[in-house]
Amino acid sequence: MTVITLIGKRQAHVGNEFEYMGRTTKCIECPLRKVCCDKLEPNRVYTVISVRDRAHDCPLHEDGVQLVEVEEAGATVTLPTHQLFEGAVFTVHVRPCDKWDCEYHEACNPTGIRDGDRCRVEKVHQRAGLKCSRRRKLGLADVTRVS
Repeated sequence: MTVITLIGKRQAHVGNEFEYMGRTTKCIECPLRKVCCDKLEPNRVYTVISVRDRAHDCPLHEDGVQLVEVEEAGATVTLPTHQLFEGAVFTVHVRPCDKWDCEYHEACNPTGIRDGDRCRVEKVHQRAGLKCSRRRKLGLADVTRVS
């Protein structure tokens, strides 16, 4: 699903990904709040898919904000091997891991994906054999969140 919103002019280029962190106190009284803040979900990652010709001043962004069309970004995640089939829909169950130096830490703890989200496997990168320090049988895949 695509959403029309406002982001900083410096970030407004096709393909840019950003994590929406939520509104600030400066946003509460802003007349653009409904377009800028209220259509995005905090702590989700979005990809700019088109940039519109409309710009506005903004107290947070030095160069102002630009009207853009965004969609929620997918993520590359680790999954148990039994869930690694393209098209499979599953519920995310976060597997906490404190191994910060592991090359798969980011894929085990992806930004924008939360415990309980329903996701679809879009592409399988590695069906099995990840060297998990916790001895979990994991593979690697691209997923998108589904409603």
